[in-house]
Amino acid sequence: MSQFVVSARKYRPQKFEEVVGQDHVASTLKNALVNNQLAHAFLFCGPRGVGKTTCARILAKVLNCENLQNQSDPCNECSSCKSFNDNASFNIIELDAASNNSVEHIRNLIEQVRFQPQHGTHKVFIIDEVHMLSSQAFNAFLKTLEEPPPYAVFILATTEKHKILPTILSRCQIFDFKRIQNAEIITQLKTIAEKEDVAYDEEALNIIAQKSDGAMRDALSIFDKVVSSTDRNVKYQEVIDNLNILDFDYFFNLTNAFAQENVSEVMITFDEILKKGFDPELCLLGLAEHFRELLLAKNVATHHLITASAALKERYINQAQILSQSYLLSGLGILSQADIHFQKAKNKRLHAEISLSKLALVNREIIGSSQIKESVQKKTLAESTHVTKETIPSNNIPLTKPKQEESSLTSTVQRKTESPIIKKTIPKISIGFSSEEDLLHVIEKEEDKKKQKPKALDLDIINQIWDTYIEEANSPSLKASLKVKDFELLVSKLIINLPSPSVLNTVVQEEGLLNRIRNAFDISDLEITPLLNNEKFPDHKKFTPKKKMSNREKYEMMYQANPLLKSLKNKFELKVDSD
Repeated sequence: MSQFVVSARKYRPQKFEEVVGQDHVASTLKNALVNNQLAHAFLFCGPRGVGKTTCARILAKVLNCENLQNQSDPCNECSSCKSFNDNASFNIIELDAASNNSVEHIRNLIEQVRFQPQHGTHKVFIIDEVHMLSSQAFNAFLKTLEEPPPYAVFILATTEKHKILPTILSRCQIFDFKRIQNAEIITQLKTIAEKEDVAYDEEALNIIAQKSDGAMRDALSIFDKVVSSTDRNVKYQEVIDNLNILDFDYFFNLTNAFAQENVSEVMITFDEILKKGFDPELCLLGLAEHFRELLLAKNVATHHLITASAALKERYINQAQILSQSYLLSGLGILSQADIHFQKAKNKRLHAEISLSKLALVNREIIGSSQIKESVQKKTLAESTHVTKETIPSNNIPLTKPKQEESSLTSTVQRKTESPIIKKTIPKISIGFSSEEDLLHVIEKEEDKKKQKPKALDLDIINQIWDTYIEEANSPSLKASLKVKDFELLVSKLIINLPSPSVLNTVVQEEGLLNRIRNAFDISDLEITPLLNNEKFPDHKKFTPKKKMSNREKYEMMYQANPLLKSLKNKFELKVDSD
């Protein structure tokens, strides 16, 4: 029986142009080879399974190829390429730093650097997971990495660049690998499926690409698993069964139940999900992702951001039409809070059911003031022709309207604000007001405030807000810091020039002051930028800390002021303590 080779190894790229999703790295290395400007040390960093070690092996293979193609591609026919393909090349040394991370291992590597290659022109050292080296091993490696022999090339690979010493980073040419896009992963999977004569559907490959999280190696591993368990027929249902993924249909059904405020249907669907063995948290996370896709589907400009196949994208667009944007945002807020508090909940199922019930009834809380105003205005206009004017008693306490009129008003508002798609229940708006006119007056007053806001930046208003904030401040240091400033006004941008970094930091932290300025103007895209600008404050005195004097310096200064101090010191045999 022939030995099975996983797709990640069988279809490992052999040339730079075959590397998926890393064109910026491949093109840079190819140009360096063509122009003979190759560095002696490289650092390949990025997520797992995106091609770091693959690019390192291709580069090592190219450096010793005896018959280069296009000055940057290995021929795969010369003795060097064949020995490399058979893992028998003495010019390419690979070291796994995860298990060889001590000083002794690095010293052994340095010893190998001293010997010239017996065959070929370069000796290439590939160190994988280099961030696992100890600090002592890094320090032992520094000198060799900085000044290696002309035939030595070092290629370091890591998934955690922040753990590597800056002294190592400064000696390497750094290449940042990125996550591979789902579309590129799907294209590669299609190519491999056709070569392997495997049947597939688009939706199944899309699920594999999403599950891989931008890693080609993970995608190929999942692909091999599904192929082996489905008799070479990769279908959507088989993929979600093998990967234990919740079917999208459940999320669409739940969302339809939310739109109809059908709590019973929500509970029944959620119970089916739990009976299939799925965790409640998985359901909430999947539903949050579903709401995210629906929010993107609300606008044509964001359709390309939906991570789904064409057929599924069409379903998102259709369902998004029956839901308002405010509802989707409120739903995402509920799901986000549910995720934050899920681990603290004692009863996980009950916690999830409460969140799902909120999603079904959240429409009742989404009431626009414009809808209320419109309904009340129509009601007031209709009743103004036959309702007699009520008299006000001498004690100035207004008489409330009869309860019958109040309920009539409430039902009118409900009829006006009900949607044919999402049913909304409006609470009694007359509670807290003596009449509809009082409610209208409050709403109009709020709108008048908005209309009174200037639509352009005004320096006098800004200075007045700034000075008022200084007067209200309790801290003397805060008052002193805010006094020195200079404003620059643009169309929708306010630049606050400040004299020192400490003042800049103070202003940035005073969000209350900046929000007052924002709220004072009717500018939706107003941008406030505190900026350090020493040139505008030439007379500003910088704070310079006093130098701490030693005992010897204090004595010398006192001696200069009074020379008799030395006689006193000698008479009593005193000594000046040293710090």
